[in-house]
Amino acid sequence: MLVSRISFLISLIAIIVAIWAQYELFVGYQGISAKTRALYGITHLMYYKYASIGIVGVLLSIISIFKKEKLKIVLLTLGMAILSILLLILDVWKLFS
Repeated sequence: MLVSRISFLISLIAIIVAIWAQYELFVGYQGISAKTRALYGITHLMYYKYASIGIVGVLLSIISIFKKEKLKIVLLTLGMAILSILLLILDVWKLFS
């Protein structure tokens, strides 16, 4: 049960970081000129390093599967970790502009 709790906390932190990164990209995109907007997606690449937090969450979820912890909690933490990785990889900030 301890591994899945740690995975839950790490996945929650990863989701918060992903939302923060998307917000920073959105705010930065709003404040630049039209010429710079064409290449602004390149700055998205510097936030990929935060996906490692989500990867740690996925690994801990897999470890908790092997430790035979409760399946509902394991699936919840695995879903949260995958969601945090997807939030960082996808360009969600473009949807709000």
